[in-house]
Amino acid sequence: MFKFNFHVDAETSDTAFDLPKEDKTPENERETKEEVIWYQSEQVKPTEALLTNIDLYELNAKDLKVGNIELRHLIAGFVLEDIKTHQDGDSTDIKKSEDEFSDLITGVYEGGAKMWEGTDDILLYLAENFKDSFWKDKHVLDLGCGSGLLGIYAVKCGAQVDFQDYNKDVLENITQPNVVLNLKDAFKDDEKLKFLEENTKFFAGDWSHFSLLTKDLNKYDIILTAETIYNIENQQKLIDTFSSRLKSDGLVLVAAKSHYFGVGGGLEQFIEVIRKNEIFESKNVWHTDENLKRGILELKFK
Repeated sequence: MFKFNFHVDAETSDTAFDLPKEDKTPENERETKEEVIWYQSEQVKPTEALLTNIDLYELNAKDLKVGNIELRHLIAGFVLEDIKTHQDGDSTDIKKSEDEFSDLITGVYEGGAKMWEGTDDILLYLAENFKDSFWKDKHVLDLGCGSGLLGIYAVKCGAQVDFQDYNKDVLENITQPNVVLNLKDAFKDDEKLKFLEENTKFFAGDWSHFSLLTKDLNKYDIILTAETIYNIENQQKLIDTFSSRLKSDGLVLVAAKSHYFGVGGGLEQFIEVIRKNEIFESKNVWHTDENLKRGILELKFK
């Protein structure tokens, strides 16, 4: 059986989200909560400034091998320290999450600075079940991308990939630098920007807004998403995004934990939501009981 030839540091992976405790107050006794204002979606284009820090990125990156594919990514601790030191502390959602000691702040920050177990799980599954040649000329969406490793894997296998994350500063400080770290060393700066322009797109903001922003663009052959079903209130938006942006013969891979403590979402609960929607057929294609029970769902249109 294929195994990664690296280990996940404690700083980059957690067995559970750091979340506020579940509110057990009876519904009729709860105070009316303010409506969450979700970020509008926007395209975030790479700039030449991204390339000026490439030497710094190289010094603070780690390598991993997935199947035949070599990947590189920034060390999470470096990213957080760099943001604290060189950016206005009040201007980044990542910094706000650090100040509040929370991986999730509803409507503000959605955990993109950490690499969760689901990312590792899908990479493992892809390496074992999809030949590198499968990806050639495929159009792929890495939804809720965070580090972007799922999409970067597909890019390095020959796919065109769009990266989407709720937070713009995650894309600018983590995703885009990681993509650049994985470009060919022989590329000159202008060639790197050209490659990014021709083979990738980056989008920030809420899923429902993302679907509207991209409605006139080509749909996706495959959508990859990890650890995105924890919030029950956002699951319908996620399913709507799948149904509006996936090709009729495309597939979705969803990696998740069996249960997310404190928020109620989880793999079995999401399967029931999929069943009630009557849009997709779902199949459990991978699971593990190591640490927390986790699995991968494959979704296809009925």
